[in-house]
Amino acid sequence: MTQTPTRFFAYCLSSVPAIRLPSAATILLLLTACAGQQMPDSAQQTPPLPAAPSALTQWDDYRTVLGNIAHWQVQGKLGIRVPDHSGSVYFNWKQLPEQFAILLNGPLGQGSTWVRGTDNQVSLEQAGQEARFAATAEQLMYNTLGWWLPVSELNYWVKGIPAPNQPVNQSIHYEDGTLQTLQQNGWDISYPRYQQIDGWQLPGKVVARHRLADQDSDIKLTFIINQWQLH
Repeated sequence: MTQTPTRFFAYCLSSVPAIRLPSAATILLLLTACAGQQMPDSAQQTPPLPAAPSALTQWDDYRTVLGNIAHWQVQGKLGIRVPDHSGSVYFNWKQLPEQFAILLNGPLGQGSTWVRGTDNQVSLEQAGQEARFAATAEQLMYNTLGWWLPVSELNYWVKGIPAPNQPVNQSIHYEDGTLQTLQQNGWDISYPRYQQIDGWQLPGKVVARHRLADQDSDIKLTFIINQWQLH
């Protein structure tokens, strides 16, 4: 029988007694995978970072170039709200072309959880718990929670650009050309704050909301990004 979101969240962070987080944290967990208990090595054959444009005068070109940057790392805090539950965790997300990794933990490093894998397999693991496997992060989410999450799209949204594999329902831009709000694949994403990293305007805060079809409520994810690295 498929676990409810609340039960699975307890599975992920059961060792953090100070915060009873709902399983929406697995939304972030299922974004990524890695080959071991370390972040992937980004030094191997890393392509040079493209130069950032001086202004966002050509949005299509800007999002294409930024979307093609496949070596990056982001750290910060994730606020999570699902029906009847809310909480926050710290995250460290590293993206490579063929593998990606995330470490999610509570205060003082407690309750660490990893997702590992490659393009062919994703696994969710925590010490003392049985590992879970699936071919994709989306499938792992569905198998565990019983509903789909656009994991591939979040890969782009966190960089402040739409995902190329889905149509954009609506987008509003700031005067400098960066995204202010985005509607895509049933999600509403807003960008209240940006920061300049290596000449690029990258999000400092991302808020993603999704209305649950069978409930009068929504899922809300708030990414507070403290550190960006583009490789």
